Amino acid sequence: MRRRFRCGRLVGAIGLCIAAAALGDIRAQEKYRDFNDAMAVAARLARNGDYPAAVAPLEAALAMAKDDAQRLKAYEALVPPYRLQPDIEKYLLAQEFVIRHTERRAGRSIQASDVANSAYTRGKLDAITERYESQLSKYPDDPAALTILTKVYERKRNEPRGQELKQRLEQLDRDLARQFAERLEKDADVAPRTAAWHLKDAATAWLEAGDKAKALAAAKKSAAASPEARTQQLTQMWHEGLGDVFLKTGEPQLAITHFEAAIASTNQPTTKRGLEKKLAEARGVASQK
Repeated sequence: MRRRFRCGRLVGAIGLCIAAAALGDIRAQEKYRDFNDAMAVAARLARNGDYPAAVAPLEAALAMAKDDAQRLKAYEALVPPYRLQPDIEKYLLAQEFVIRHTERRAGRSIQASDVANSAYTRGKLDAITERYESQLSKYPDDPAALTILTKVYERKRNEPRGQELKQRLEQLDRDLARQFAERLEKDADVAPRTAAWHLKDAATAWLEAGDKAKALAAAKKSAAASPEARTQQLTQMWHEGLGDVFLKTGEPQLAITHFEAAIASTNQPTTKRGLEKKLAEARGVASQK
């Protein structure tokens, strides 16, 4: 059974998503042609540091979003301006949506840490704890409630509840990673032109799921797939991703090949230095075999 949470499954049950009608004033929406137009206006305002003014076009974009992918973009952009508002409710609702629709464990962790830090600075850790304990009691596998609560209890040190939640979160993260890896492999099957990239991401997801054998198999399949038309940066990222997987799955020689290719694919000094460190690590591991 897939545990991925969708906004539509929870609306009406616990009210975790903001209804489009409540977010956008119809007259405000008429200012924008469509979702992309509203997002572009908001992006210009945000670049100038005018986050309060960016809220209206972002909420209009959210109201005009056609799917969860667009809603995720709007909510991600709404997090910074909502964080500045005195009332924390909209900020929490946005973060909950983002966490539930973020595929990577690291991304969910970053957003949850932001919630815990914001609650701490506002003196609302206890209120946040009560909110998400209540949600978790109804939905034990809710990624938002479980990830945020785990971060909150990290601030409440020496709480036995924190260790229990951490273990539950680790299991949920593995389950979500496995589901993500399976989806990526299916995407690779139906889209051969982008199969190499999907398989590289699937390999990383299998590592998060704790299955090194499947991670290695996906990485090798990615490396053997037909080359894609990529930019220089994407080429570097693809080789680096495969190098990371090969190094973590006990194939340092393959990792060396891809780290070397990644280095050859970038002109960025900072990126090169990071890759050279990975290459040195891979060579060190290979020399011990």
